[in-house]
Amino acid sequence: MEDARIPRSRINGLVLAPLILAVILRLVAELFPSREVWGHMGHSIGLSAWPWLCLIAPFWALYVRWRGGRWAWSMGVAFLCLPLAGLPFGADSGQGRSVLVANVNAYTAGRTDLAEAMALVGADVVIEVEARAKQVPGMSRKAHNFDTQVSRPSHYSAVYCREGVECEAVITEEFGAQNMVMPLAIVRIDGSLCLMGTHGPPPVPFNIAGLVPYMKRIASYIEDGHMAKPWGPCRQGDPVIVAGDMNAVPGSWATRPFEGRGLSDPTMGHGLFATTWPSGGDWINFPLMQLDHIWVGGVQVGDVRTVRLPGSDHQAWFFRIKDGA
Repeated sequence: MEDARIPRSRINGLVLAPLILAVILRLVAELFPSREVWGHMGHSIGLSAWPWLCLIAPFWALYVRWRGGRWAWSMGVAFLCLPLAGLPFGADSGQGRSVLVANVNAYTAGRTDLAEAMALVGADVVIEVEARAKQVPGMSRKAHNFDTQVSRPSHYSAVYCREGVECEAVITEEFGAQNMVMPLAIVRIDGSLCLMGTHGPPPVPFNIAGLVPYMKRIASYIEDGHMAKPWGPCRQGDPVIVAGDMNAVPGSWATRPFEGRGLSDPTMGHGLFATTWPSGGDWINFPLMQLDHIWVGGVQVGDVRTVRLPGSDHQAWFFRIKDGA
């Protein structure tokens, strides 16, 4: 009797299609124009698609198996690629200096709910980007730019530290390019560690000009995972952590200035578990991309996890500093 099932060669092609598409999109992402808003969008989508496609691949393989009526080697490949969609973060050990860096969305209501939610996280240091709450219960405000004339309400930032934590902090002037500028929160913790809380000038929907210069300036202060020169309260030789909203996805033009500077990324390999935007706050509550990052140099960081906060369109990063601080 003639075999009416779909040929294995066709089944293999169908099953591997999502994985092939993931590779193509990563390659095509480099072809978009870096100085155009639409180019930044295409670049970001191309670089962010692969973990989703790796998640889809095994389910698609099962569907093809059902329709095709036979197994094929490509289905094994699809299942082996599932971990590339991302691995979950571990449980919090409770050990080490804790930090919360959060873009909280200046344009939504609920300051009291937000302040209480940040307090409940229990972090020793909180960097609030797009500062909406003016105080965090149980913490001292160490720096802010609430009294400064800034470009937009979303350019306010603040730093809070818990009692007993030695920290000096400043909020810098706005910098970037062509009126696409943002400040930077700089905190020196326990007299030895430099923590920088970023907020990359948003490239979408209007202007990409300021994002890469903003990141390049921050990266220019870092060498071999330490401060190459003083900035704010930080001193030359301090180990560095750069964390916060970068408005850019992993591997994109705006994150590349941090490569080759002795920094590591503790979110690497966590894929979909590290996506941070959009997370509500007048957007859909379904994180599709990782726009918030952590770069670590000269210290060990662990217990990394994302944190949802009321009214925020980004998930915050929580992590613990294990040594060197």
